[in-house]
Amino acid sequence: MAIEISAQGKGVSVVTLAGQEANNFLYTPDILDLAAVLTKCASDRELRALVITGRNNMFCGGRVGVKGLTRASEVAEDLNAILKVNAALNALSVPVIAAVEGKAFGFGFGMTAQVDYAVAAENAVFSLPEMSHGLPPLIVFTYLFRFVPYKRAFELAVTSRQILAKEAQDTGIVTEVAPAGTALKRALEVANQMAAFDPKSMGLLRRFGRESAEVYSRHMSEHAVALMSVMLAERNAAH
Repeated sequence: MAIEISAQGKGVSVVTLAGQEANNFLYTPDILDLAAVLTKCASDRELRALVITGRNNMFCGGRVGVKGLTRASEVAEDLNAILKVNAALNALSVPVIAAVEGKAFGFGFGMTAQVDYAVAAENAVFSLPEMSHGLPPLIVFTYLFRFVPYKRAFELAVTSRQILAKEAQDTGIVTEVAPAGTALKRALEVANQMAAFDPKSMGLLRRFGRESAEVYSRHMSEHAVALMSVMLAERNAAH
């Protein structure tokens, strides 16, 4: 299984993205596994805070979808794996903290943006490389503007350029920057601080905060999938 979870005590658990190859890519089955793990976490009454990190100091090099799909319905099913993760993440009643080392590209970039608190190593690298492959990052755009001004987000998407943790922090994607190799340690410190609060108060704070900021939009997410599905199916059919 590409997704591992381990209890750290005092109501804190760590989800590790243990993906494929050196860049820790997540394929569609891996993303579905992540959605399942997050959904299971929602029913854990002992859970007070959740940390998401990547194996071997590599957060996530991005998502690898199923290749060669020529029907819009098939493409939509593949993309819907991302929506399942986003919905499961949003449904949690506990704060979610990202601990980012190495690359946070594509799907990894999006995960970092939409968690509640993100700790990044100073040498962590962030990018939305989709447009360099001819794929508009529409799903990320459904929530990225809650954190990043439109013109900056648009620039990051069209250039696919890589930014370091400090710029990601200044942009609004990252909460704080830690020395290289210490992101998980710092994220666990934050998680333990949050886990010590009254769980009902913390759950209400998270839910109301995310609703007020409109972090998650099921309607816009489904609209993004519909648009991308038609485009990708037509492109694949033409080839």
